Formats: sequence, C-alpha cells, structure tokens
Amino acid sequence: VVFEGSRIVHAGGADGEDAEHVIDARGKLVLPGLINTHFHANSEAGGRIIADVGRPDFFQTGYLNYWAVPLGKKGIRFLEKAETGGKYAMVELLKSGCTTAVELGNEPNYEALVTVAGELGLRAYMGPSFSSCFHRTGDRGQLVYEWNEAGGRDGLDRARGLVRNIDGTCDGRIRGILNPAQVDTCSPELLADARDAAEALDVPVQIHASQNLMEFHEILRRCRMTPIEFLADVGILGPRTLLGHCIVTTAHSFSAYPGGRDLEVIADSGSTVAHCPLVFARRGNALQSFSRYRKAGINISLGTDTYPRDLISEMRWASLMGKVVDHDFAAATARDVFNAATLAGARALGREDLGRLSPGAKADIVIVDLANLRIGPLRDPIRALVNCASSADVETVIIDGRVVVEGGRVNGVDEEALLAEVQAEAEQQWESLPRFHWQGLTADELSPPSFPWGE
Repeated sequence: VVFEGSRIVHAGGADGEDAEHVIDARGKLVLPGLINTHFHANSEAGGRIIADVGRPDFFQTGYLNYWAVPLGKKGIRFLEKAETGGKYAMVELLKSGCTTAVELGNEPNYEALVTVAGELGLRAYMGPSFSSCFHRTGDRGQLVYEWNEAGGRDGLDRARGLVRNIDGTCDGRIRGILNPAQVDTCSPELLADARDAAEALDVPVQIHASQNLMEFHEILRRCRMTPIEFLADVGILGPRTLLGHCIVTTAHSFSAYPGGRDLEVIADSGSTVAHCPLVFARRGNALQSFSRYRKAGINISLGTDTYPRDLISEMRWASLMGKVVDHDFAAATARDVFNAATLAGARALGREDLGRLSPGAKADIVIVDLANLRIGPLRDPIRALVNCASSADVETVIIDGRVVVEGGRVNGVDEEALLAEVQAEAEQQWESLPRFHWQGLTADELSPPSFPWGE
C-alpha cells in the first residue's frame, strides 16, 4: 500500500520502491481504518457501576439506572471534563484501530471535545445531542419524562451553530452531525426541524431508536406507531440517517408485536443501523438478528457505544451473538462483520473514500500484528482477527497519512498519566452518587463488589 499525503495512490502488487519512508508490515495484517458509527466520548463511570446489577422494572435497559436522576438534578456524567473522559475514550478508539468515529454526546463544553479529537488526529463526526425532555425519577423512583420543548429548540440551535463552525475543520477530518437524543425524548416537531436543519447543513443524522422495550411501548402508547414507524412518519429516515441500536423492533421477540414491518421500513428508507452488540449482551439482550437485518436489505454498521471501545472485539460479539440468536454457525460470518466495521460505516456516512484500501481512498490504514500465542496458527487472517484478536494487537494506525499510533501507543499522549486522571475523576463521580440517586444509594450499595473488599 502506497500513500502520498492524505491519499492512497497504490494498493496491491509490488510498487513503492521510491517511497521516502517504508513501514515494514511483512507477516502482519494491513487493514483499512475501522469505522465506529456510535460511541460516547466519556469514561462511562456511570455505566461501570451497573455491570451485573440494575432495576428489573427497566428490563434490559442499563443507562436509566444511573442517568434517570431525580427531578431537578443533573446526572453524574455531567461532572466529567472533556479533556479527561473524552480524551480517554478517543485514545481507546485509536488504539483499537478506529480511524473514523461518530460521537453522540451531551458534553456541556462540547467545543473542548472537538478540540481533543482534532489534536489526537481522529477522523470524527461530531455534534452535541439535544432533546425535548429528559428521563427522570419521581419521588417513588418511577420513570417520568420532564418536558422542556424550549430547551430542545435551544439545543438544536446550539448544535446547528457548532456544526457550522466545525464542519470541515482539521483538514476535513472533523465533520458535523446532528444528534437528536432518543425517539422517546424528542417531539415530532423537534425531529422535523432537525431533519430540515441536517438537509440545510448537508450533514448526517443519528438518533437512538428502538433501543429498549420501554421506549417501544411508550411510543406505541403515545402515537399508536412503533418507534420506526414514528420516525418514518416524521420524515427523518433516509440514506443519511443512522439508527443507534435498533434492537427492539417488530422483528424482536420482546416486542410481541404481530405483523410488524419495521425491517421493511428501515430497508426501504435506506437508513443504517449502528449495531453495538456488546453493550446489549451485557444486559442480556441481542439483535434478532444480524443476518435477518442484512437479508432484509438493511445496511448494518458497527459501533462500541460505551466500554470497552474495541471495535475488533465488537466484530467478534456481532458474529457470536448472531450465531447464537439464529442457532446457525453459518450466520454473521467474519466477512460480514468485518464489512460492517468498514464498508458499511463508510456507506452510512456517504464516504466512498473510507473503509477500503484502494487508489483515491483516504490514507486511513491499520496494521495488526497477528503473530502471537493468543491468536495461534494463522490460516485466514480475517477470521483470526474476528475470532481471536483485540485492540492489544493493533500496532500502527495512520489517519490522513499521519501516523497517530506507533508501537501500540498513541503519539503525544502520556497514557499512564491519562489513566490516573480518569481513575481519580471516576472515583469522584462514584462518591457523589448519593446526591443523584433517588434513594440516596452509595456506589457500593447500588453495585456491591463481586467479593467483599479485603477478602
């Protein structure tokens, strides 16, 4: 593979004898940069205290256990600095071979998040989320919606202004995207205005959709439509729309919705599903199924959502969960999930210059060292990557022709110091939990340790 400046000029066959610099990748796997179509740039301190625990009345939903704080208070995630949690998340992405990522955040100082992405060299689609209401808990812990339509309008205006300012900056690596937060927290009017704003700005849209059973039935109750039908009715579906998760559709057994046609609606619209298998497996849920969605004609890309942000691992989870759900060892093949992490993501973003190693494509290149005992004897490198590899095997990452990860470490980042900062900030958030939990629980009460400390 030969690149000049930010573009690949040759791929395949002998060439490059006159290259000014040579990276010796003999015996290693050279990949196009991976594309993460759904991640949140923070340390996920809240998400880390709900592993193995949570409220049963939230069913398989995780984030409501720490996000839905009492009325009038803000969640613990708002205390995190972009320069700490955001930087940590993006460093994690780079080390796993992600060269392009779509961020869906509500960081109050979102401009600082954009600055971090630019300094690290990440190719990112960014924009603060906005909504007409927030999930809250009442005095008995019941889930309530705190509506503020004016706040949603202000959020859209803020996002629109920021996208105008950042789109195309950092030599084109930073692009804008509009992120209405969730189907159940956005009014039809706000979604319609977001659609019009995205068209005027010429940017994509992503929304969390059909991500849990509660949302599915909430929209049915409000509108007598499924969340997917609701989005189609509003007119926000289309080839430039990404649907975050899209798990509980009429194709899912949890919905108990006979005769539904959600998959047909998604496929006909050309929208993309941003599939994040690990975070749902952790809550006991799965897409039903990867192969079924693909056979319906839906473009499925991959994301990491929360933690760990390892898209190589997500390929493995997508493949294994797809096989388990379908009871079919031939489902969700290594080839299919690898394409989801590359070409499908590029298609979702309308980028023919990403997700491939070919002349004219962006010089976003990843080198993975597969010669280690965990991977073992090598026959098919893509199957070895999907079934055995992890971010620890990523050796070199190049974005726009610039080496950003070398020897497995992100250039210009003191990773040990960053980890210490993230640990300290997370501990502060965990200590503050009683102020934000409807019962005043401590982190250890909400999430008891696997074994008592000191034993």
